[in-house]
Amino acid sequence: MIFLLRHLKAFFTAACFCATLIPASAQYLHVDNKRIVDKNGNEVILHGMGLGGWMLQEGYMLETGDFAGPQHKIRAKIAELIGPANTQEFYDAWLANHCTKRDIDSLAAWGFNSVRLPMHYNLYTLPIEQEPVAGQNTWLEKGFAMTDQLLEWCEANNMYLILDLHAAPGGQGHDANISDYDNTKPSLWESEANKQKTIALWRKLAERYANEEWIGGYDLINEPNWNFDGANPNGCNENVNAPLRKLFVDITAAIRQVDQNHIIFIEGNCWGNNYNGMFPKWDNNMGASFHKYWNFTDQNSIQFALNIRDQQNMPVWLGETGENSNNWFTNTIRTLEANKIGYAWWPMKKVGSVVNPLTVKKNDDYNTLLRYWKGEAGVPQPTVDFAKTALMQLAENLKIANTIYRKDVTDAMFRQVTSSATIPFAENTIPGVIHLSDFDLGRCNKAYFDLDTATYQVSTQTYTAWNSGWSYRNDGVDIEASTDADPNSNGFNLGWTQNNEWTQYTLAVDSTAAYTVTLRYALQGGSSVIRLKANGADIAPFTTLTPTGGSQTWGNAVFENVILYKGQQKLRLFFEKGGANVGFAKFELSKKLSEVPFTVVSAETSSDGSVLYLNLNKKLDAATLTGSTGFTVKVGGTDVMINSIQPHATIPNQVILTINKALIDSDVINILYNGNTVKATDETLLSAFTITVANKLPIHVLIPAKIEAENFNVNVGLQLETTTDAGGGQNVGYTNAGDYLDYLIRVPADGNYPLEVRVACNNQSGIIQMEQRTAQGEVLNTVNITVPVTGGWQTWQTVKTRMKLTAGSTTLRLKILQPEFNLNWFRFLQAEIISGTEKKRQSSLNIYPNPADKYLNIEVPEKENAREKVFTIRSSNGSAVRNNRESNNDNVLSVYVGDLPAGLYFIELNGREELWRGKFVVKK
Repeated sequence: MIFLLRHLKAFFTAACFCATLIPASAQYLHVDNKRIVDKNGNEVILHGMGLGGWMLQEGYMLETGDFAGPQHKIRAKIAELIGPANTQEFYDAWLANHCTKRDIDSLAAWGFNSVRLPMHYNLYTLPIEQEPVAGQNTWLEKGFAMTDQLLEWCEANNMYLILDLHAAPGGQGHDANISDYDNTKPSLWESEANKQKTIALWRKLAERYANEEWIGGYDLINEPNWNFDGANPNGCNENVNAPLRKLFVDITAAIRQVDQNHIIFIEGNCWGNNYNGMFPKWDNNMGASFHKYWNFTDQNSIQFALNIRDQQNMPVWLGETGENSNNWFTNTIRTLEANKIGYAWWPMKKVGSVVNPLTVKKNDDYNTLLRYWKGEAGVPQPTVDFAKTALMQLAENLKIANTIYRKDVTDAMFRQVTSSATIPFAENTIPGVIHLSDFDLGRCNKAYFDLDTATYQVSTQTYTAWNSGWSYRNDGVDIEASTDADPNSNGFNLGWTQNNEWTQYTLAVDSTAAYTVTLRYALQGGSSVIRLKANGADIAPFTTLTPTGGSQTWGNAVFENVILYKGQQKLRLFFEKGGANVGFAKFELSKKLSEVPFTVVSAETSSDGSVLYLNLNKKLDAATLTGSTGFTVKVGGTDVMINSIQPHATIPNQVILTINKALIDSDVINILYNGNTVKATDETLLSAFTITVANKLPIHVLIPAKIEAENFNVNVGLQLETTTDAGGGQNVGYTNAGDYLDYLIRVPADGNYPLEVRVACNNQSGIIQMEQRTAQGEVLNTVNITVPVTGGWQTWQTVKTRMKLTAGSTTLRLKILQPEFNLNWFRFLQAEIISGTEKKRQSSLNIYPNPADKYLNIEVPEKENAREKVFTIRSSNGSAVRNNRESNNDNVLSVYVGDLPAGLYFIELNGREELWRGKFVVKK
């Protein structure tokens, strides 16, 4: 009946075309020069989702990739356990449950306007090896009926359906998993019969859907990856791609015999992105599809596609992308939207993954099957009944009602693209318990800050796990399953915390009052420092967390008399020093506001040292601060002039002080108050206090030092890659004229400093310009360095020169004047003094035990004891592995080194007049 209705619709549509003499394609989604437009001529930006894993399974989606990647191997593994008939029953259930009307309705509700259907040809026609008559095509109704049904669901939601031949007859690439390629049989490119079957299949599809308004187009072959002439097996260095172009032209001709209406999308070789030899275009209603994974999200990352659009006067479409973090999703889509490029995300659902909108739950019995297939010791071969039950439950779990909806993923793909606002992930009513995995929905640096927020491995050649726990959410914040038995736990905790990371929570506070806050945490060793902030200011003193004995051994830290005001509050949990795992925070009413003294909570500098922020535990009566006396600021124990004291314009419990002194990163700063005029809004007087100001100026590397190229403060235009140079790590490369890197340095004395630069250059010499700049950008000193040809991108050579440096805290800019080369590190050695100023002396530190296993004790020289200690731990090759500040006045500092690999290390304490050094060994 469906097929008959489609033919009747085609007849009447054709009659309408003849009567009005309007070009047929104008009634459908079609190409208008560089744009894709609808029947009314309105530009359409496709916001699509790919239904990967439905018609074509890929091993990584089922967690079988280690032993069975392509679908034919997955199916064979299943058949070995439960037999052919049971296997067919499983696959019937898989196809029935993976995508339903409710799935498509949900996509529409989330904001998607299109669907990309990855088709396996074997649901529409037989493989050439199974054809009863060679060269003929047996058509299978299964695939066509599924496509008809999907089209009806899309049409009901005004969504476009794009057909994508994901597995072409024979398989279109050496990457077997994505096309079900079986290398024991001829591929698409090795068999004329497979090519003709592919052409015939597209003609059959086009004939069936020629007059369907909600068919958005035909994506002819997904991710071709084959070497026709080049050495790269996936076709990445092909210069002509003649067989690929010819097949596309032939498919287009077959489609146009029966369908003049719909857009034809082509994809380049090398997983869709090598378009060498593919143009000029051969049809006026066609577009170019490119794919984007694990690379940068800026304009440069899609520039090649924009060039195709401009040069060929045709639209481009990001036909497949995803498999990264929410932060990457948001930034990628923002770049696409700015350039009016549509997309189809990948995929909608996957087993056990947090990366997609829907997670398919991995049932325990299926996990047992995986362990058996992986050959784990002690896992016997499952019985037929056990294996079938496990697999049928997995198929049942595919139903959208049984999946886990990841609202953080869809929020990142839609709302966060246009809005930097944060919204609650969960309802957090105070008093009550906040699960710390339920931080707000929003962009990085708005709802949270994490140091690893995406992987850019294609651009950098280095994989970065943006979520080391792979649980609960897909943001940069690392979340893992928790074993905490406390009834307040939700089964998850934040982990792998690092310095300066934070998470934000929207609170609905019932009453203005003081609260006791109990933080649930676990800490293997060392210490971690936590801050609680509300609406931009600290509401509790810095709190040090001590070891609990294990990363899942849970204890409590208590914050007393934390004042919260009635209404909505934005709370931030800030890791001044990371290392702890945290599970939840419990807020309990403690005292009335009037019962708590008005006191100082904390103080810190701005990042540039221009102002001091003083945080109070209550809202300030700003009028009482005017003309107030009693404040003193000391730097290094010496009084300095206060230029101004003002209330913050928007943070009611914060005071801003400016002083008549430029600060550096090692300064010890104190604020004292001994007045009797400053009041809170509840009339309580501010108590006298003395507080040490947290020095937030960025640490400048003390020269002389070796600086790894990747330890930049600012990077404009350069990329990272893994180096094979001695010492390993990364180097910077892909240099272009005008690219630069900034590093923060502190020079103890004017002088001419010997400079060594580690470079590799393949075939054309380059030029580096080093500039020493003030904070205001004034250039103090420069030197140009010629980079010689070393004979390879990883053939390294050290270039030596000298550079004049001016004493002080400055920026070193490394600018590319002439590419192209790689840079691994540079090093300044001891200087020749220019001004006659005495060179900074070097002295030895007393450190013990040595060797150390967990803690290293450092005896602080008496002359350095009264000031903040800034010290650096370096590996045996001079690379900085840790920078620390300690503001206490202890004679002996205890530093946790148990997380360092075994080996030799150096430690430097940066004093006022001396650089104190020592070496130690970490043993395991």
